[in-house]
Amino acid sequence: METTNAPIEPYFLDESPLEPDFQRTIANDIGLPVHVDIERPDEVPADDQDRAIDLAERILSAGGRRTGFGHHEEVRRSMADWAPDRDDDRTDDPGFWRRCVFSMSPKERNFGRLQGDPKEQYQKAQTIIAWAADCVPGEVLEAIEQSQLEDIEQAWREAAEDERVRREIQQFAEDPPAQVDGWERFEASHDAVEIGYVAQNHDTPSVAAVFETTDGDREAREFTLQEWIDNGGNPHDAQPNRFCVSSDADSAYARLRSHLLTFDAEAMADQEMEAQGL
Repeated sequence: METTNAPIEPYFLDESPLEPDFQRTIANDIGLPVHVDIERPDEVPADDQDRAIDLAERILSAGGRRTGFGHHEEVRRSMADWAPDRDDDRTDDPGFWRRCVFSMSPKERNFGRLQGDPKEQYQKAQTIIAWAADCVPGEVLEAIEQSQLEDIEQAWREAAEDERVRREIQQFAEDPPAQVDGWERFEASHDAVEIGYVAQNHDTPSVAAVFETTDGDREAREFTLQEWIDNGGNPHDAQPNRFCVSSDADSAYARLRSHLLTFDAEAMADQEMEAQGL
């Protein structure tokens, strides 16, 4: 297929998910500083060309009763009938639409996965969007594009939320707060312990801590306070009561932070902490 450039057909909606302040608006909604750069998620098109390719693939994937074409052969016939008349309007490049239509394989039309280098995919996408604008009900196309916009926004919001949590984990590791939801920080006596918190967890006095293992790794564990005291505050000897886990990140501080936020713990009385030497 020749690589003549073709002007992209207009989208079916006026709004664009790639407006300059889009990321900053989401960052503000999530609670991030507006100057924070959020890394673009893989699911988000990098530019208008990628977005056109994604939109075209969504149109092909819609299929069935939704677009009025139940099989890729019906799509092929419709495109083949549509292209000659459309080509009449392209005095600068007559035959462009037909070349693009005939370059598409049944697999591409059936599964909505355009093949070729980026420029070739873009030309196919232009063709699909132009054909759909003429041959697919407008309300269906608007719904498909609206779904694309919503998916893009949701991906950005999830990325912004991940960045917010990442920054909070980093802040927690660099400057652990004195209190976290009923857990109170204490100064541990054992050299292996980097940070420790104590609280009544499910009515059991407990210690949650990040410590260095004998192998030099960091771990996050919860111990009953009695087990902790009986072993002299040595996390290597004390039997863990619970393991700390996190879906946010794999670092020990991320797991400890998640643990402290997960359980509905109650602060221990000052007198009890003093009695236990905490």
